[in-house]
Amino acid sequence: MDKTWRVMTTKSDAEPWWFFEGWELDILKDWTLYSRQEAVVLFLKEMKRLSDNFPKSRTKKFNSIAFWNPDEVDFCEACDDDLQVFYGLIIFEDNQPMEIKDASIISEINNYIQ
Repeated sequence: MDKTWRVMTTKSDAEPWWFFEGWELDILKDWTLYSRQEAVVLFLKEMKRLSDNFPKSRTKKFNSIAFWNPDEVDFCEACDDDLQVFYGLIIFEDNQPMEIKDASIISEINNYIQ
């Protein structure tokens, strides 16, 4: 079986590394790629695009990045409070968050994440 990579963008009231039940419903865009190199290039391209559009960002293990504008919130009726809206970027390898250990990729991510 061939390896696959997925790059996804999400919109949610939770950071993209929290895979709560039903998180797949938050996916805005989903690309399936068959080359690690192409997946990483797309992931970094989307990271740069999102970094240009949102003033805040944070990463967890470099395979998931949350972007947000502090002024963009949604009211949650169930919790009677405003919740931050996060735009997420995730890279998967064979249906699992991809391990990123390459120093050059980590460095590039760190250059864009605040």
